[in-house]
Amino acid sequence: MVTKRMWIAECGLRNVAMSVLLLALSSQALSQEVSLSAKTDSLHYRIGDWITLKVEGKIPPTVEAIAPAVKDSIGSFEVLKVEAQEVESKENGYRRVWNFRVVTFDSGKGYIPPVDFVYRLKGDTTQRLARSNSLMLDIGSIAVDPQGDIKDIKLPFDAPWKFEDYLPYLIALGVFGLAGFAYSYWRRKKRQREREFERLKPHIPPHQQALYELRELEDKKLWQQGKVKEYYSEATEIIRRFFEGRWGIIALELTSDEILSQMKSIRESQKVWREMVSFFTTADLVKFAKYAPTPEEHEKELRWAFEIVRAMEQREAIAKEEVVYAG
Repeated sequence: MVTKRMWIAECGLRNVAMSVLLLALSSQALSQEVSLSAKTDSLHYRIGDWITLKVEGKIPPTVEAIAPAVKDSIGSFEVLKVEAQEVESKENGYRRVWNFRVVTFDSGKGYIPPVDFVYRLKGDTTQRLARSNSLMLDIGSIAVDPQGDIKDIKLPFDAPWKFEDYLPYLIALGVFGLAGFAYSYWRRKKRQREREFERLKPHIPPHQQALYELRELEDKKLWQQGKVKEYYSEATEIIRRFFEGRWGIIALELTSDEILSQMKSIRESQKVWREMVSFFTTADLVKFAKYAPTPEEHEKELRWAFEIVRAMEQREAIAKEEVVYAG
């Protein structure tokens, strides 16, 4: 009898230990997931009103990058602007808020579907998907009085034209003509200078040219002046030109996915593959999805660009530089 009781007690302890272990594992798994919550300031709007859809995310420290996967619309709501801001940062993660300015021109019940976000965990290139909750809004139309009087549109009065009325147009025509002639002359001279410069300028290795242009871009401080889209456009154009000069890929004519597809076969690209994917993904979100990155993401974009170029420097060019320096 004593042996049976001891066996029952031992089984009970094993079950309790297994339950605690499963609870700990499930808590750890949940702590690595992104939690998103969407809300608006009100549930009642008029047609054409600007609506601020606020999506708050609780993001664990295991997440390396996260961004909304929306383009021009969320359901029947057109996206006008997207802004991101980091609200709070702690050891167990951080909170970030995205403000979507949306508008709709359909009256009645307005359904805002869940907003999709893509994110990656540290040390993992797999893209994961997180979604916010959906919302239902009441969109009211503009009131019209059916009993009101119907009024005709009054036509404007015609007044006779005088020479003074034509004079501004004649002056503008003369100015445009002179400006067109001056521009044509300037373009012709510029092409002549460019041809002469191309004939005389020494050959510069692609990686040196790219590093020089990236330092120039850094000195311009475009994103600090609010020119975010220009900043990402210039950064990607520099890397695309570098790929063309270094590998002979017509990168300026290809999409980001097509560039990555061709770069997979190049051995040097594997050393910075994650940086290259993050570099083009963030730039495309800014240029085509109205995404507003944080200052930290701005700095990461340029740092990734430098790492990509330095990982693919021409070895023969480096050897020549070392010989000259030693001499």
